[in-house]
Amino acid sequence: MARKNKLLSIGEISKLTGASLRSLRYYEKIGLLKPACTDPDSGYRYYTFDQTHHVELIMFCIELDIPLKELTTFTHADDMIDFRAFLAHGKEIAEQKLKRIKQGLNLICTLEHKMDLAEQYQVGQIYERELPQKFLHVKPCGASLKDLDLLELVASFADVSYAENEYDDLSEYGFLCEHTPAGAQYYAFLEVPKDRANKIIPAGTYLCRQSEDAQIEAVGGLFGERLTGDSWLAVEAEIFTGRHKISKPIGEIRVCRV
Repeated sequence: MARKNKLLSIGEISKLTGASLRSLRYYEKIGLLKPACTDPDSGYRYYTFDQTHHVELIMFCIELDIPLKELTTFTHADDMIDFRAFLAHGKEIAEQKLKRIKQGLNLICTLEHKMDLAEQYQVGQIYERELPQKFLHVKPCGASLKDLDLLELVASFADVSYAENEYDDLSEYGFLCEHTPAGAQYYAFLEVPKDRANKIIPAGTYLCRQSEDAQIEAVGGLFGERLTGDSWLAVEAEIFTGRHKISKPIGEIRVCRV
């Protein structure tokens, strides 16, 4: 048995690493942390200083959301641990997590920018915005949205497969209206990558107006003399504002002549 004065008690290991006594006992129970020696009389556990690194490794697993059971795959019956293999595994997970964090930060910045744009205008105010080309997957809703079954519509989009979201933006969804002299045709839409789209909305200058209610069927009256002619395209989608009622998100109607 190693001399106790050259070893650390479980309390000292706890202070050095920040791991609780309960956690250290649990690590031992699942076979991840074996004491260097255990006093046969008192049952006290003792550890070498190098085992603090082992504890830090376990805590590193927890920080990266690596199940502790995965660490056991890198340990062997002879009390050996393959640190190189584990570190390669941990590095891969850390890089994936770092990528998600960066994507999340990009999303936050994008949403803040969208909020800044939206908050320049008041609900009901008509304004102009330059909008980029958008790729949509659409589902026809007919000449009116009055009898639309929203649950059925949402379910119909479940089969739309699109590329992995890179978190630099959020896919828009909402309603689209194509108005011609023959009347109106409505669609529900989901923004998708180009190769999944069945309709393209052109880039250009759009007349816009924010509303707390769905009003795409009243576009002609909402924009009055600003909307001339009888052929136009209207899109209604939820927008992000700094403050609004959860039960009443703010929508933006965008119209351009075609």
